[in-house]
Amino acid sequence: AVMIDGKMQDDATVKQCHVMVELARVIARRDTDMAEAYGFSAAELG
Repeated sequence: AVMIDGKMQDDATVKQCHVMVELARVIARRDTDMAEAYGFSAAELG
C-alpha cells in the first residue's frame, strides 16, 4: 500500500494508476498534441 494525498491506497489502486499512465503514454506517442497536454517530454516517450 502507498499513501496518496494523505490517504492509504491499496495495491489495486496503485496498479490502476500505472495502467492509466501507460495508456496516456501510448496515446501521447501517437498524438503530439496529447503528449503536450499530458506534459510528456520526447525523452519520456522514447
